[in-house]
This record gives sequence, C-alpha cells and structure tokens, in this order.
Amino acid sequence: MPVGPSLRRRLFLRLLRWRIKIRYAGAKPQMPGKDRQAQDEPLFSPGDAVLWCLATAMALALQVFPGRSPFYIAVCVVAMWMLLVYPVCHLPWVRKAFGRRIIALIIISCAIVAYGKYCWPPVHRHTLSKAEREKFEEPLKGLKQPQKSIHLYCAPEDEVDCEYAADLIPFFGEAGWDVASMVERVTLGRPKSGILVGLHGTVKPEDEPKLKWNEGEWTLITPEEGAVRQAFVNIGIEPDSISGATIPENQINIYVGRERENESAPTDMTRTFENLERDRREHPERYKH
Repeated sequence: MPVGPSLRRRLFLRLLRWRIKIRYAGAKPQMPGKDRQAQDEPLFSPGDAVLWCLATAMALALQVFPGRSPFYIAVCVVAMWMLLVYPVCHLPWVRKAFGRRIIALIIISCAIVAYGKYCWPPVHRHTLSKAEREKFEEPLKGLKQPQKSIHLYCAPEDEVDCEYAADLIPFFGEAGWDVASMVERVTLGRPKSGILVGLHGTVKPEDEPKLKWNEGEWTLITPEEGAVRQAFVNIGIEPDSISGATIPENQINIYVGRERENESAPTDMTRTFENLERDRREHPERYKH
C-alpha cells in the first residue's frame, strides 16, 4: 500500500521526537514553580528557631548575671556552640555544599570563642590554692642560687594589701630564696596600683629629683627579675616595675599596691619582656654565652 507524503511526514516527526526523548532522557527541565519554591524556602525551621533563641538567651545570661565564674562561662560557651551547630549547618546557603558547612562551623566557633573571651572575668587577688601555689613557686625554684634577696612592701594603713604581701613571704622562702620575714610600710613618691617589682636604678640619689616627669631610670634585667615576674604571671597577675637608686643592687623590692581592676592586664613590664623575648627569637646570636 503506497504511503502518502503527509503520512511520511508524520512518521518522520514522530521518529524525530523519539530520538530527542532517548537522547535527553536524563535531563530534567527546570520548572518555574520549583524555582519559586526554592526562593520561598524559609531561612530556618521552627525547631532551628528554638535553638537560635536558646543560644541567644544563653549569651544574654552571660551579661546579666553578676559574679560569673570561669567554669560558668566555659559551660555556657560550650552549650552555645552545641546549640548553634545544627541550625547553622541547615541554613539554605550552607547546606548546599559540604565545604560551606566547614566554613560556617569555623566562623561560628571563632565568634563564640571571642565572645567567651570578652565575657571572661578579670583576675582578682585571692588566696592561692595548692595548684596555684605550685605554679607560683615553679619559676622561683627553677633558678638555682638566686643572687638577689626579696623584700616586700605595702602602703601605710592598708591592711588588705599588707596581708596579701605577707602571704607571699612563705612562697619565696619555700622556693629557696632569701626573703625578709617582715613586710615594711612605705609611701612611694609616685604611687602606682598593682604589684610593683622594684629594681636598682642607674641614676644617683641626688640626681633623681632632677628627672623630668616623663623620664625614668635604666635598670639591668637579671634572671632573678624574670623569675619573679614569671611567678606572678603564672597566677594571672601582670606586675609592673619601678626603679630607684636607693634600692640595693643585690635586692628586689616587691611593692603590693592597690589592686587593679584587672590584674592580668598588660603593663610596661609586660611589653618590655615581650620585646626581649621577640628579640631573642629573631637574634639568638646576641644571647649566646
């Protein structure tokens, strides 16, 4: 039976459509409705919203409740991180790729650590525990046969700071240092708060009154000074230094002044030793004996 032109045309078009279907069988066309659905997808689910709210409430609790202890802050920081891991990983942009989840977790971890550091309570003077006492004495015991004696001082009519100075006497004695058995009360010409390490200065006593307000004295940095400073650093206290010609060369004076708001805040002595340590790393040949 002969086939007409119109029938051949229909068969050809049908065969062509079949070939196209077979060739592009794996391709799924994008539907406009699905695009709108992806765009309208919520940022987070109700369960995620609850976790976000709990983490926010915990962050506010760190600021509201007074007398925050380091243990309390550490627990809250860890709990905040655990609460935020799930909702952060399920954000629409984050969950599209595994690498994005890693980046998001790193960012949220750094943010929480920074917030915990911001909320961390300042260091205050307190009665040292057995572990803190061992940390204080460790650098003192590490220096064999110290060549300088220790004398402790406090301000007149300041019983709180004088008692704290008296508590330091046995720490130096047990570490093998020559320490005076009494705390002397003195008045500094330029009083300063905090723990002050007094060293022998290079200016003669008669020339000290001639110094300008922004001038000081050079002092020789000794191993004994470094050990005393490190002892206080080990318990979270950054001491400062003073100098004077009346201080004997073989003596270190420790003056316990009024407590600072944060005893761990850096001082001029902190920066001096940091610069010295950096110079030792960069130029070790200068310190070879």
